Amino acid sequence: MRAIDIGTRRVVQAGASATVSEAAGVMRRHQAGCLVVTREQDGRPEPVGIVTDRDLVTRCIAAHFDPATTTLECVMSAPLLHCRPDAPIDEVVDVMQQRGVRRLPLVDDAGVLVGILSTDDVLVALAELADRINQTLNAQPTLDRAYL
Repeated sequence: MRAIDIGTRRVVQAGASATVSEAAGVMRRHQAGCLVVTREQDGRPEPVGIVTDRDLVTRCIAAHFDPATTTLECVMSAPLLHCRPDAPIDEVVDVMQQRGVRRLPLVDDAGVLVGILSTDDVLVALAELADRINQTLNAQPTLDRAYL
């Protein structure tokens, strides 16, 4: 299993200069718990950080910053920890465990954001695989009449 096979290709994004209030609105509209922060580089958005709903609360509101004027650049986690889209799932889980993160953006060799992978995505994929294995173990084998 590769990261891109089980991750989400639709990634909510916002520019680093967007305010926390703007980002919260984007996250609400998309029902997303995080967004990848980008900065224009050579005419295209380059992923530079990540912000979760928890970051907005702990790094902005609880710190008494004004959400209307505080930019994502001030509250994002950076540099962006990411993985390759073709990374095997065990490698992704190792990174998540070692770095204590629950989401990893998927960035290709050209630096383009192509998806995002969460621990929930990993759990769903592994549960589906376990279910397939269980179905295989419980299937009644078809007897080959030539051996009767």
